[in-house]
Amino acid sequence: MTEIQQAKFDGWAIVDVLGHQRYVGYVTTEAYGQAVLFRIDVPALDERNRVTKRPGYAGDGRYLPAGTTVVEGAVAGYTKLIGAGSIYAITPCTKEAALEAVEQAQPRPLMQVVLPPEKALPQTTATDDLDEQQRRNAAYDDACDDTDADDDDDDDATGEELREFDDIDGG
Repeated sequence: MTEIQQAKFDGWAIVDVLGHQRYVGYVTTEAYGQAVLFRIDVPALDERNRVTKRPGYAGDGRYLPAGTTVVEGAVAGYTKLIGAGSIYAITPCTKEAALEAVEQAQPRPLMQVVLPPEKALPQTTATDDLDEQQRRNAAYDDACDDTDADDDDDDDATGEELREFDDIDGG
């Protein structure tokens, strides 16, 4: 009885799986009895800073214009075993191409955002905010000081204004 020699895969690749899923990493074949699975070791990604090329939104819904500096969190690596029947494409590639594809494919949490200088709001201090609030309060107080108002807490409408209102209202 002769043993059938199976082909083996051992290298970096992009693996497209049914369900529109894509895994990128170092791929090897593993036999478990008669079942042969493809083992994909997806590498970990370190935290990194990058400048956005296109506008978009952060995870919390904030709008990020192009040129925003973001700090993307680290992502742990993992291993995935996939059956041959689930795979519809394996694209062998270099390690550099695979690592670039992992960078693009892996979602990362945004940790910090620095807007480009032309899009950022001016920096203010707590005393600036307090001074602005005091100016607003003073302006409000000035607007409320009406020397023609009487002291009876009504809307200060004269009898003539009330009759005009009744004529418009139909009353």
